[in-house]
Amino acid sequence: MKQKALIYCRVSSERQKNEGHGLDGQEHRCREYARSKEYEVEEVFRDSFTGGGDFMKRPAMRELLNYVDKNSHKEYVVIFDDLKRFARDTIFHWNLRREFRARGLKPECLNFNFDDSPEGAFVETVFAAQGQLEREQNKRQVIQKQKARLERGYWPFYHPPGYRAINNPIHGKLLAPVQPEAKIIKQAFEGFASNRFQEQVDVQKFLTQEGFGGGRKIYLGMVGKLLRRAIYAGYIEYPDWEVERREGHHEPLISKEVFARVQEKLSGKLKTFSRRDTREDFALRGFVLCPECSQPFTASWTTKKRKNYRIGYYRCKTAGCSLKNKNINKTVIDKQFEELLSGIKPKSAILKLTQAIFIKAWNDRVSTAEIRKSATAKELEVVEGEIAALARRAAKTGSEEALGAYEREIEALGKKAASLREKLGGLEKPKINFETALNMVFEFIKNPHNKWVNGDLATKRLLLKVVFESKIRYSKENGFETANLALPLRVFEHFAVSKYAGVEMTGVEPVSKILPIDRLQA
Repeated sequence: MKQKALIYCRVSSERQKNEGHGLDGQEHRCREYARSKEYEVEEVFRDSFTGGGDFMKRPAMRELLNYVDKNSHKEYVVIFDDLKRFARDTIFHWNLRREFRARGLKPECLNFNFDDSPEGAFVETVFAAQGQLEREQNKRQVIQKQKARLERGYWPFYHPPGYRAINNPIHGKLLAPVQPEAKIIKQAFEGFASNRFQEQVDVQKFLTQEGFGGGRKIYLGMVGKLLRRAIYAGYIEYPDWEVERREGHHEPLISKEVFARVQEKLSGKLKTFSRRDTREDFALRGFVLCPECSQPFTASWTTKKRKNYRIGYYRCKTAGCSLKNKNINKTVIDKQFEELLSGIKPKSAILKLTQAIFIKAWNDRVSTAEIRKSATAKELEVVEGEIAALARRAAKTGSEEALGAYEREIEALGKKAASLREKLGGLEKPKINFETALNMVFEFIKNPHNKWVNGDLATKRLLLKVVFESKIRYSKENGFETANLALPLRVFEHFAVSKYAGVEMTGVEPVSKILPIDRLQA
């Protein structure tokens, strides 16, 4: 009776399947070996995944072990093309050998004789360690080459969505936009920057509607990662390897200004409660939360049999919630919310004090930015002077080696100059007038109830953002829970409770000098 044999083949990537050490070549050599030994090959297991040395992460190796377990009444020889196919990590090598011994499996290799003697175990360990060393050295070399490419402004990894890798005669592998993904990404960035998409969830809906990602499900977390990728603005960076942001050689999909606006919006942590399906009738829809599951209430009208008679209801629609479909009358919840707003009304004197503090803090910030702008401009002037001097020297030299050195220095200084120009652009004085914008905010804050009662839907939704830090839970029994007010209103509360009338704030005149004490107490 012929000896039963199993063949195991492995390559570390899909690309290697068709190369000299591909799976077909390995299988052919193993079958020839089995034929020379008069073994009967019962099954072949092929892996194109390295698993980082861990054999249990290789699908085909797991299948092989499971196959043997299901046929435990048979004795097998497992044939490998090369000892490196067995394991390229000393620890995993011996762990796998232990798994083989537990199943009575005998490994055989085309270029190595397994020997269970102490001397054989020593030699086997040396060969396994050599394989591990080669793997680690290869990994180091790959990382070094990839890092060098990053530092020179190229993306060495798998291309991100919206790009593909092309062979450029000057740059070698270079990212190039691919349609329609590039256009969709551009629209997503520009829409978010311009507030066409107010929230990331709006970008998520847009990407889904456009079939981005081949129609795969777009998760909200994916949207945040996409909008933070500097590569779409023409930058290259890789913090994990300490490669700081720099100009890339690839074509950007968006302008640096759009990218900067998107990052500012993402880092601003602006709260928003707007929904496209919110109607004028239900301004609190999406803002008021269920007291049990903390999910936003939905809302709708209920039509009675009597013509033109309708009742509005808010309700929870969360599956599994004990309050699901329990109606709350719209009139009741609206009235209680107005009562909540009527209690939020800072005193006029405290409003003026807070405005004075905010304006002074803004002016201080502008002054600091002007100083930094002046220093950056001077630094840029020096760098540009150095570039001009190097260019003159390069024009005069007759040495190819010296010319190459000059070009490398000029390239490095050019990147530094580009970075300084970008920094200068970020230090430009904002076009919007801060006091005007502040006054608009204070118009909402000084009397929120009035704005709510008399405002349209857009005004009401804006008021929710300005007045409240987060959404509020509501129950039939207890009404609205304690609201978390936005920062300006918390500042007002702080002043009102602490009675800062005679206390000097850092960089701000005592309150009594800004406003008379009698007016503060009014």
